[in-house]
Amino acid sequence: ASAMICEMLELPALSSVIQICRARRIDQRLVLYVEHYLRPELFPGILDHDLNESLTELYARCYNLHYGQVRFDMVPTALHADAAAALKVSLGSPGLRIARINYDQRDRLIDCDLEYWRHDAIHVRANVRGKL
Repeated sequence: ASAMICEMLELPALSSVIQICRARRIDQRLVLYVEHYLRPELFPGILDHDLNESLTELYARCYNLHYGQVRFDMVPTALHADAAAALKVSLGSPGLRIARINYDQRDRLIDCDLEYWRHDAIHVRANVRGKL
């Protein structure tokens, strides 16, 4: 895996990981390209499963793993070739990259994702309440 992915997964440089790439839809519209990187020792045989289903459900059903802590980093980006092709937009189109690092219920680092969202598919709302 790349140095960045190894760092995200807290693995030695050039470690082997499982990579799963998928395009996702909301209301039948392509909005997201995601690259999942999994620690292989935690997911033996995962590539033999139907990877079109929810990985969250697959983790729970087949590996007894449930998400615990999750860290998100969001930055604007230009979509790289794989993301642009999957989302059917021009190379370099604006997007949002969300890097997600996931821990399980035992606080073990299990995987990370790089999500690439179309810029026109994002709506952020935040409600903040002051002290009462």
